Amino acid sequence: MTIGETLREGYTMLYYAEVETPMLDSIVLLAEAVGMTKEKLYASFTHSIEEGQYGRFREFLHDRCSGVPVSYICRRKEFYGKEFFVDPRVLVPRPDTEILVDYAFSLVKTHGYIRNIHDACTGSGCIAITIQTLLPEAAVSASDISGAAKEVFEENCRRILGQGAGIPFFVSDLLAGVKGTYDMIVSNPPYLTDRETSDLKKIGWPEPELALRGGTDGTEPSRRLIRQAPQRLAAGGYLVLESAPPHMDVLRLFMEKNGFTDIAVVCDLGQRPRVIAGRLAAGRQRDE
Repeated sequence: MTIGETLREGYTMLYYAEVETPMLDSIVLLAEAVGMTKEKLYASFTHSIEEGQYGRFREFLHDRCSGVPVSYICRRKEFYGKEFFVDPRVLVPRPDTEILVDYAFSLVKTHGYIRNIHDACTGSGCIAITIQTLLPEAAVSASDISGAAKEVFEENCRRILGQGAGIPFFVSDLLAGVKGTYDMIVSNPPYLTDRETSDLKKIGWPEPELALRGGTDGTEPSRRLIRQAPQRLAAGGYLVLESAPPHMDVLRLFMEKNGFTDIAVVCDLGQRPRVIAGRLAAGRQRDE
């Protein structure tokens, strides 16, 4: 069987399994199975596929038809031009989260005093590590409630930042176990509703429930983070959060109630409100 014939077989299998992008997924998984770049794969359609490569591809297809994301199968996901290691211990980074990084970076460039930055609910570390690569002079730290996520985070630090260039990490429920004072706190906290999370888990969604479940209305972790942030932010410090578009009005009001001003909402790639940011008013820090 040729590589081209194998690709068509994979496409057909994924199409009838109602995978959203059957051709793209088939290409990525076949390239992974045969150890080629996509470009080399395109140039090799008439070449025969080895038996072991074909068997590996069929295993990948079975996993994909069962709902396993391509990123988990390949154990990697590109984010902001960097390749991050991912597996079922962490959420797969989404392109829309790059909007949060862009906005945080713009705030740093606008306000020269922002030097200490903390990423809560870091997961794979895609936000914290990307910010550190963009701002090598910044003091970046990260936290997550999951000890298993810490292992993935540290692996990505080694791969992307290099040996001995890790980022301080706290195992913490949001900011409860985080130490220090920061000029900016960024976060992509869980923001699916409990019902949405349960529905996904019923169909076998593989991402960790801790990274998805946002409470009854999806805003519970975000509201807790907004309440905790003044304990960790310096005067004039920024809180930058990702959330779902329907949550923005609620989060804006909650940020105002907790002493944040200059609140801005930023749209994602589909022009939907995705990131909300606010600046802590002077005198609103709380004692620990």
